[in-house]
Amino acid sequence: MKAILKPAVLIPIIAGILIGGVLFTLGDYDDAPGLSAIGLTVGFVLIMIGVNKTGIIKKGWLLPIILFCLGAFITLLTTSILIEGEFEDKPWMSLIGFSVAAVLVLVGMLRVKAIEK
Repeated sequence: MKAILKPAVLIPIIAGILIGGVLFTLGDYDDAPGLSAIGLTVGFVLIMIGVNKTGIIKKGWLLPIILFCLGAFITLLTTSILIEGEFEDKPWMSLIGFSVAAVLVLVGMLRVKAIEK
């Protein structure tokens, strides 16, 4: 419990909640899904940095966790944009999002293998 109350832990967590929330709200208000996605990503990364400083996450596991989560997030975001028809007559453009997500997951898996050695 004492580890959670340290400023080095609280500041990134609170900053992640505030910055992520503000960017997400601005993106929703302006109908800008990209800004909302940036808000969610920045908030998630800052919160994970704060959680990592508590010592809950084993050393070296922060990067693979973030890469896996961002890969899943990009996959879901690309899928929802594809289903909504935002790509219009170019649905093959969704391959860019799926490729980025696959690369993030692959790099995360390589980092896990490097940690386990």
